[in-house]
Amino acid sequence: MEVSFLKEIGAKGGTSRLFAGGVHGKEGSSTIHAIEPAKNIQVNEGRLVLSNFPPSPYMSTLDPLYYLSLAGSKLMGLIQKNKPDIYLELHCYHRDSYLKLTRKDRKEFFGVPGLVELEDRVLIGSVSPLIRSVFFDLDDFPFILEIPCNPSEESLQTCHKIMEILAGSSNRLEIMEKLSQVYPQQVETLNTYFKDYSLNFHPAFQEIKQKALETDLKNYQDLEKLINYVIREGNFKVNPKQIKQLEGAFLIFNEYNSFKCNKRTMNI
Repeated sequence: MEVSFLKEIGAKGGTSRLFAGGVHGKEGSSTIHAIEPAKNIQVNEGRLVLSNFPPSPYMSTLDPLYYLSLAGSKLMGLIQKNKPDIYLELHCYHRDSYLKLTRKDRKEFFGVPGLVELEDRVLIGSVSPLIRSVFFDLDDFPFILEIPCNPSEESLQTCHKIMEILAGSSNRLEIMEKLSQVYPQQVETLNTYFKDYSLNFHPAFQEIKQKALETDLKNYQDLEKLINYVIREGNFKVNPKQIKQLEGAFLIFNEYNSFKCNKRTMNI
């Protein structure tokens, strides 16, 4: 099966949805089995863009450098072009990575909470905070599904079920209500994670952007000082890994928005 895939369903106007698979490494050879059949999904209003990427060097989406790579810049271009209200990033994982992805202390080690299994080894969670904060509003619905590499028919059916919910929904609230009818415990956990994000990482990043407008940032050290000041003054509950992610998110914001501090671009 051809791995590269791009198709638009529906019409412009209304809700914008983007489903992107295989964004790094060789995951596209597995995610295409979920992305390609989605061309037959019924979109009630708005539009749905389906994209599956060809193989690329593997780099974690938690690494800011990914978004400066060829594959990452293509993904960012797709996001900037379509400005999705609902964004699904589809990944695949090897069986021996399951515990690493779902571990309860993942936030302490990687800066993001553990993924939650829906059923049939299909995992759900938010997209990387590096782009969650930069390209999406708080009430948007940007998230990932992780399916096993070389997925079973059962895993693909679960993935398709979620895709149908997204295609038939117009906003985050509607999606969460529909998901809670099928996966009540999982949605409760996801809501807890979202509350933590909306009270800490998100407002901290917004404050950093605002303060940066008032500050002459010349280098990394100036940015680090600004971030630590914002966290201290706002009493935001973020760990050291998340502090580095706030730095990375700002660098991505600076790169993709031609952001200038006091009319001077940071030399970083």
